[in-house]
Amino acid sequence: MVVLRSLIALVGLGGVSVQAIGTALGYGSATTGGGSAAAATPTSNAQLISWLSDSTARTIVLTSTFDFTSYYGTTSGKICKPWTCSPNPQVAIDSNSWCENYQPSAATGTASWYVAGTGYSYMLKVGSNKTLLGKGSSAGLKGIGLLIQNSNNVIIQNLVISDIK
Repeated sequence: MVVLRSLIALVGLGGVSVQAIGTALGYGSATTGGGSAAAATPTSNAQLISWLSDSTARTIVLTSTFDFTSYYGTTSGKICKPWTCSPNPQVAIDSNSWCENYQPSAATGTASWYVAGTGYSYMLKVGSNKTLLGKGSSAGLKGIGLLIQNSNNVIIQNLVISDIK
């Protein structure tokens, strides 16, 4: 018989268990995340935003990928092409005159892009006392990242975070 001593939480959801596993070392060893809060799965991007940022202790289980790519819409502006990869070089958004200040000889132009993931206002803010768990191999976030700032007691496991532009 094998005893799993590193189990932090076993969360029942629809008859299927989701686990936050592992034991944090040192400074994080007392981390409990959402603690004994009942596991819940958000049904929309708006609900996920609300649950992550509120002050309620929560265990949030994602069972699929939440796609934020176009959630905040698009914008357009000046870009530059500081790298000369061919045929389609990566472009840089000219935020805070970056192109002029750091790549003044780069080719410039205009472009449109999705706003999600481009700055502080367009990240998922995570409040204190949260456990964010992915169930299965398709759980994750697309087009946006997590901002954990001035928060404590947060556990995040088994998520794919992709396509942050």
